[in-house]
Amino acid sequence: MSINIGEDLIHGVLVASSLVLWMIAARAYARKHDSRYLFLLLAFVFLGLSQVVTLLETISLSSQILLPIFELHLSHLLDFLMLLSFTLALTRNVEGACDKTEPLKL
Repeated sequence: MSINIGEDLIHGVLVASSLVLWMIAARAYARKHDSRYLFLLLAFVFLGLSQVVTLLETISLSSQILLPIFELHLSHLLDFLMLLSFTLALTRNVEGACDKTEPLKL
């Protein structure tokens, strides 16, 4: 088991910052139950999980955690889910925005 202080430190900072972002997104979703905030919350959860897995891989494991069913690294799957959640958050319409629009007058 080799320890790389710089890599372990940066992954520790990434875990901490993703936890802070997760808490901010959770408070925003609690205040306004909008699907965009829900997808942002999910994206930050997946970011945190991905960074925890990567931190565990660098500290205690010599290789990446594999999902044998998909032949895929767990951190890559979590990164993909994070990207998908961010995409959904950015492309969703604001709920109730269609009710506030006026018809086009020619």
